Amino acid sequence: ERTINGEEMTDNEQEVGYIKTATHNYVSRQAIVSNPSKVELKGKSVLKPGVNIRGDLAVIRIGRYCIIEERSDISPPPLGGKNIPVVFRGNIVVGMDCKIEASAIGTNVFIGPNTKIGSRCIIKDCCWIEAGTVLGKDTVIPPFSRVKGDPGRVIETLPPSAGLGLQELAQTTYLDFLSTHPST
Repeated sequence: ERTINGEEMTDNEQEVGYIKTATHNYVSRQAIVSNPSKVELKGKSVLKPGVNIRGDLAVIRIGRYCIIEERSDISPPPLGGKNIPVVFRGNIVVGMDCKIEASAIGTNVFIGPNTKIGSRCIIKDCCWIEAGTVLGKDTVIPPFSRVKGDPGRVIETLPPSAGLGLQELAQTTYLDFLSTHPST
C-alpha cells in the first residue's frame, strides 16, 4: 500500500494514470516519490510520469502550481556527509529530463527541458532558465534573470512584469493539464 501526503491509494489507483490528493495535486502513478512522508506538496502541483523525487535523502517542499514534467529528477543536495532540504516556492514549471539538486528555487520560475541544476544552487524569484542550461554547484541566480548556456550565465535582465507572466505560465500549465486529463 502506497501513500501520498498521508492519503492511501487503492490497488486500482496504483496501476495507471494520476492520483489526485485532497489539495488537488496530481501525481503520476509512474512517478517515483521515495519516502513520501518527507515530500510536501502544498497544492495544485503535477508530477508527471518518470519523475523521481528523492524524499528518502531529505525533506523536499514543493509549493503551489509546480509542474514537473516527464523524467525529471529532484534530489536534495549533499553537504558535509548528509543531504539538506529542498524548497520549491511556487509557480514553477520544470521541463522534461531535468536533473535538479538545488537547495532553493523561488517563486515564478521556468526551467527549460534538459537542464542540469547543480548541487546547492539557489534560483531567486522570477527567473527563466533556458533549455539545456547547466548550472554548476553553489551557483546563485539573481531575481529577474534569464540564464542560458553551459556553464549557465545571465544573458538578460527580465522586466518587472515578468513575474506576472511566469505566474500565469505555471497556472495555465496546471489548467491545461486538467483540461487534457478530464478523468483525473
